[in-house]
Amino acid sequence: MSNRSTGGSLESAPGIVRFVTQAVWTLIPVISLSFLSFIPAAQVYWRARTSGWLLTLVLLVVASGTVITAMAMDASGAGFGGLLIATAGGGVAAAAAGRRIMFGRPTPDVDPAIEEVLRNRERRGQAREIAVNDPAMALELGIGQPDVPGSYADGGLVDLNNASAGGIASVLSLDPATAEAFVAGREARRGYASLAEVGALSNLDPRALEASAEWIVVLPYRGRGTAV
Repeated sequence: MSNRSTGGSLESAPGIVRFVTQAVWTLIPVISLSFLSFIPAAQVYWRARTSGWLLTLVLLVVASGTVITAMAMDASGAGFGGLLIATAGGGVAAAAAGRRIMFGRPTPDVDPAIEEVLRNRERRGQAREIAVNDPAMALELGIGQPDVPGSYADGGLVDLNNASAGGIASVLSLDPATAEAFVAGREARRGYASLAEVGALSNLDPRALEASAEWIVVLPYRGRGTAV
C-alpha cells in the first residue's frame, strides 16, 4: 500500500513542479512590486514575435519604468497605488495570456516518411476533386500520368484511360506484359467509362483494382496524340 502511494506521489511530482513554476512565473509582476511586470511579456514576445506581443511589452516596460521613477521620487498616495496595481495587474494578465506560448508542450517530431504519406494523401484528394469537377483541366494538368514530365503533383495517381503502360505498371505494380496488354485493349476499345467497367472488361484483376482504387482515376479517354 505504501509503495503505491509513493509511486503515485513520484508520478505526480512533475505536474506539481510544472504548476508551481507557471504560478510563480505568472506572479512575477506582483512579486516584484510591479518593477518587473514586463518580464513575462518579454519572454512571450521572444517566442511569438508578433506585433501584438511587442505592443504589450512596450506598454509594460513604460509602466514599469514609470513605477520605478515614481518610487525613486518617493511618490505616494492613491495615484501611485493605482499605478502599482494597474502595472502589476497588466503584467499578470499578459502572463496569463501568454502562459500557453511559454509552457505549452512541444509538438512531437513526425517521421519524414509519415509526413510524405500524409502529403501525398492530401495531393490525391485535391487531384481527385479536379478530376471530378473539371476533367478537361485534369487532362491538361497531366493528372494520373506519372511518366509525363512536369505533370501536376497528384500524389501518385494513375489514369487508366490515358497513362502509358510504363506508368500503369509502376503505380499498380504490374508486370510490363500485363500493362502492355491492358493498354492495347484500352486503345482498341477507345477507353473505359468507369473503374467498374475496367474491372469487368479488361485483363486486370478486379480485386487488385479495388485494392488500388485510392491511386486510380479514370478520366475521359483522349487517345494518343489527341489534343486536350
